Amino acid sequence: MTETLSSIFQRTRGAPIEIAERLVYPIFQKKIKAGRSNFLARRLSSSTQPISGLRLKVVRGELEVNNQHHSEIILWTDTSPQSVLFSVVSKAACELKIWNVWRVNDVVQAWVGNAGIVITEEQRVTKLECSGGTEAVNFSTLVFQIECID
Repeated sequence: MTETLSSIFQRTRGAPIEIAERLVYPIFQKKIKAGRSNFLARRLSSSTQPISGLRLKVVRGELEVNNQHHSEIILWTDTSPQSVLFSVVSKAACELKIWNVWRVNDVVQAWVGNAGIVITEEQRVTKLECSGGTEAVNFSTLVFQIECID
């Protein structure tokens, strides 16, 4: 594959692309009902270089992690626990957005090179297999499972 995932996503305006019979997305987006929704994020595997992370952002609501409220957080593979409980809290319906990031020389990067996510949803569990911005597409760069535990 000579064209990067990021250039294909740019050309298709973020539409999913098929690679080896799997759909690849630039971002995971989930509509969340008003109130409190609880989740468990579990890192299943990650490569060691570059340092990867999963960025979680709530639009029209907030994330609650360890009794702290944020609009967005990054679960870095070198500093966060393997499993993290978090809640999405909002007064009206909102949206949870998740994408993969990585650090190179302390600069956070995303959306470039071969960044993309294979998303598998089964009932209340979503598996995110992320490819970083490296030269080759590799969906084992960062693998997370997000489970709805309401």
